[in-house]
Amino acid sequence: MRRQSVICILGSDADLFHVAMVVTGLCKLEAQDRISLTMRHSSAIGQHAIVLEWDGTTAAIDLSDHSDRMTPELSYCDLYFKRCVRPEDLKLGDRIRPFGLNYACRSTRATLRLLSLFGPMDAIRRRGAWKKFFFVPFVTEFEREPTRAASPTILFQARLWSPMECPGDERVNEDRVRLLRALRSEFKDRLAGGLVPTLHAKRHYPELLTDRPSRQSRYVRWAREHLISIGFRGLFGSLGFKIAEAFAASQCLVSEPTTAYLPADAPIARFHSTEECIAVCDRFLSHPGEANELRNQAWEYYRNEVEPGAHMAKLLGSIQ
Repeated sequence: MRRQSVICILGSDADLFHVAMVVTGLCKLEAQDRISLTMRHSSAIGQHAIVLEWDGTTAAIDLSDHSDRMTPELSYCDLYFKRCVRPEDLKLGDRIRPFGLNYACRSTRATLRLLSLFGPMDAIRRRGAWKKFFFVPFVTEFEREPTRAASPTILFQARLWSPMECPGDERVNEDRVRLLRALRSEFKDRLAGGLVPTLHAKRHYPELLTDRPSRQSRYVRWAREHLISIGFRGLFGSLGFKIAEAFAASQCLVSEPTTAYLPADAPIARFHSTEECIAVCDRFLSHPGEANELRNQAWEYYRNEVEPGAHMAKLLGSIQ
């Protein structure tokens, strides 16, 4: 990819947790002298949106959870990359494109660029958002190559949402609880994790709370050691961060389908019922060769499609 001049515009109240991966990827390309990066912020852009400008092209990146909504203020952009996009929306024309997977990660360079962009007053004004951002792990903390042995265990660590957080999608909690109970009953000590101890989970399902780390900075180092990672649809049919995290750890991702578009070649063992999930997990635990094959596929997919630098290079290169 030839060296490009890229302008990255974030919202003045950008959700740092959600935009961190994009900024990290752009900063990696800048460090490799593949792009010249200028960063700005604008009050006209929402918390979960980013606008990129290069070579006369203006591209919006929509990182929101909602697969059924487009952001009106981004309608002026030539291209619209949406993290959670429905397959039917991709048929509307070449302007709407899938962004791919997102997850919360950062680098030292990206951290310094964001601090420089927003300044100390913003860090004071939005200290809660910045505190959450500083707990985001570095990219390398997610990574675990398939040449390293994995624990023959199943990772299930899920968050439940209060009714105010998931209006119209309350079933997301029911599905996660039902699956967790079934997997615990079947696999006993080979299942690691549980429900993140939010107020909602403590009040309604205290017996299902995890006894393992739930703060992300500590959770990531523990979570990446397991052979299998259970994935589930995110809120409103979104693509959860857990998908990208599993690929970075070269895990066997066993996941339910989502309404948001995900390429067919993504190395995922999909399940459509609790019984199917149990059967798939048992197969990987009982057949190490098959599990290792999927781990290698996950790692290659991560390196080519998900790793922040590769992800952003592909996005920029797709317009040429």
